[in-house]
Amino acid sequence: MCGRYVLKTLPQKIVEAIADVTPPLPLFTARYNIAPTQDIPVLRIDKTGQRRMEMLRWGLVPFWAKDPAIGNRLINARAETLLEKPAFRDAFRRRRCLIPADGFYEWMGIGKAKQPMFIHRPDAGVICFGGLWERWKDLTSDTEIESATIITVPASAVIQPIHDRMPLIIRPENYDLWLDPRTPIDRVQQLLTPYDGDLAAHPVSTLVNRPAVDSRQCIEEIAG
Repeated sequence: MCGRYVLKTLPQKIVEAIADVTPPLPLFTARYNIAPTQDIPVLRIDKTGQRRMEMLRWGLVPFWAKDPAIGNRLINARAETLLEKPAFRDAFRRRRCLIPADGFYEWMGIGKAKQPMFIHRPDAGVICFGGLWERWKDLTSDTEIESATIITVPASAVIQPIHDRMPLIIRPENYDLWLDPRTPIDRVQQLLTPYDGDLAAHPVSTLVNRPAVDSRQCIEEIAG
C-alpha cells in the first residue's frame, strides 16, 4: 500500500515538469509526511479538456456512499481489481488523475521491527502516481467532497525487498493517455504495471510514523 508520501516541490515547479496546466494553481507548502484524509494536489482534466491542479481529500468517497467516512478505508486502490470493485470501477473508466510526489514511504520488516524507508528518484525529480477521483454530495446538507485514491501495483524488483506493493507511477509520455477519459480502457490497463525506471531508497527516522511530524527531518537518511 501507499500510506504516506512527500511533496516538497511547489506547484509552479510541478507545472514546469508536467507542462500544460491551466491556472490558477492551488496554494500549497512543502510537505514531508502527507497522510490519508489530508488535502493533496491532484492533476485532472476538466470538462473543457484543460489540465487543472486542485486540492482534493486523500481517501476516495464514492458518489453513492452514505457516509463520507468510507474514504478513510479507500486511500489505495489495487490495480488488479479496479474494474471489479464498485468503489473504483466507474472512476477508473472516467475519472483518472495524476498525484505528483517527490517520493513515498514504505515500511520494511526487520525482525519484529518495521523500518521506514524513503523511496524516490535518484535525481530527486517529481513523479506522478496514477490515481482516481470522485465527487460526493450530501443531499441533506448540500455538502460536497472531492476526493482521490492512489492506485497500487505489485512492487518492482527494486522495491520488493522493502514491500510487496508500490504506488502506480505513470511515465510522462503516458500522462495524456492516463488523464483522457476517452482512452479505451484496455489501453489504460496496459499502464497498470510496476515502475521500471530508477528508484532509490534509504532508511529514515521513525518520526515519520507520526502524522503530526511534517519536517525535512522525515526524509533525511539515518544509519541503517
